[in-house]
Amino acid sequence: MKHQTAQIVQELTDLIHDQLNYLKEHVIPLEEEDLQWRPSKYKWNILEVLEHLIRFGEFYIPKFRHIIAYPKALKNSETYRSGAIGRWAIKQARPIDGVVVNKAKSPSKANPFLRKLTRSVIHEYIEQQKVILELLNNLDGVDLSKNHVPIIVTNWLKLNLGDSLRLVVHHEERHFIQINDLVNKKLDA
Repeated sequence: MKHQTAQIVQELTDLIHDQLNYLKEHVIPLEEEDLQWRPSKYKWNILEVLEHLIRFGEFYIPKFRHIIAYPKALKNSETYRSGAIGRWAIKQARPIDGVVVNKAKSPSKANPFLRKLTRSVIHEYIEQQKVILELLNNLDGVDLSKNHVPIIVTNWLKLNLGDSLRLVVHHEERHFIQINDLVNKKLDA
């Protein structure tokens, strides 16, 4: 499936800005105990969700930076072609109409459950998002179809750069639904 590169970059940029605005309006004002609150014994709290996203970023951002700095393929293309596995992965991660449809178990290296976290996680996440926005702005001339990134669960499986960027941002979108649910449940508790 072909995608308009500029449209995809704009969509991802808009999603990140929406997430950052949500943090500023609804999460940053919360008290520490609200950030640490969990709806049940084995569910993540808000800080753990953000730490999970940070761990994903720590895996992907260096790979994105490297590809953008030293692309294997250059092409100033208006479109990119999504791969079959990339389409499947994005479909699994992407919420549909604000609902997480496909639940998934987190890879152990990205699972922050029961770590002692503080609100500094929020600021670390915000800084990481600024880096992703910068990377999205520096894609000119980089072929999103022919440069590939390994996925977090295994290095032998790679997605093209366009699919990888979409997967990361839609994965974040999915977890912001989780954060919103936590905020609302805490307010109702």
